[in-house]
Amino acid sequence: MQIDFLKICVVGAGGFLGASSRYVLSAFVESKFPASGFPSGTFLVNILGCFLIGFLLAFFGVKNWGSEELRLFVFVGVLGGFTTFSTFTNDSYLLFKSGELLLGLANAGGQVLIGLLFVWIGYSLVRLLF
Repeated sequence: MQIDFLKICVVGAGGFLGASSRYVLSAFVESKFPASGFPSGTFLVNILGCFLIGFLLAFFGVKNWGSEELRLFVFVGVLGGFTTFSTFTNDSYLLFKSGELLLGLANAGGQVLIGLLFVWIGYSLVRLLF
């Protein structure tokens, strides 16, 4: 498999934007709910990321839009850096570890089920509108 330098740079630039956006949005949300004990920033970022990937996958597919580099930038870079599955699993683990079984289940189950729903909503919205 051969990977060219331009594609690596495109993914890296997108990853920087996605990860930076994740940090800013998550920190902002967490600052609004500091004592809740629930990882609301990570939860919101993951649900938003699920919606965006569904929406953009459908949009790019319906419109057959964008070069390979643009798709790599958006999907692998920006959205890959933005979504926080590893952080989500760590947050769930820490909730379980601290004895917060219901919050842990709400976090793990909610992000998976609501995430799937929002991927479908994003995809369906583009199919409906375009």
